[in-house]
Amino acid sequence: MFTNISWSNYIVVIILLLASWYLFVGFRFYFDDLKEVLSGRRKLQFRGFENPNYQDPKFELKAQESPEEISEQASFGEFDTTFQDVDALVARLKTFIADSAKKKLVKKEFTYYLQLLLREFPSVKNSPFNSSISELIVSECDKLESINLTQKEAEALWE
Repeated sequence: MFTNISWSNYIVVIILLLASWYLFVGFRFYFDDLKEVLSGRRKLQFRGFENPNYQDPKFELKAQESPEEISEQASFGEFDTTFQDVDALVARLKTFIADSAKKKLVKKEFTYYLQLLLREFPSVKNSPFNSSISELIVSECDKLESINLTQKEAEALWE
C-alpha cells in the first residue's frame, strides 16, 4: 500500500513537520524573547543540569526587594532612559510649582495639572523613583504658602 514512499522521504517529511511545529510554538509563545535575543538586548543563557544552584528566573525576580538590586538587574539602557525621564520630570515639576505660586492656583486646579504632568511620564510611575518624586512634590509645596499637600495626596496623584 505505501510501497511508493521511501524511508528517506518519510524522514525528511517528519523533520520538516517537526521543524515547522517548533517554529510555530517559538513564534507564538516566545516571540518577545526571540526578538530581544536577535536585537542583542539579551544573550542566550544555557543552564545545564550540572549547576546545583539553578533557580527559576521568576523566583529570582520575586525575591528581590530593594531598588538597588532592581536597577542592577535592569539593562543600562532602560535605567538610563528612566533616569532621564526622572530628571525631566523634576525640572518640569519645579517650574510648574513656581509658576502655580505666581498664578495663585486653587488646590483643586493645582492637583489636576499635577496629575496631567505626571501622566506624561508613565515610565516613572512604575519605577523605584515614584516615592522620591512624591516627596519632592510635598517639599516643594511646603515652600508655598497657598497650597499644602500631604504625602498620601501626592502619592494619589499617580493614579
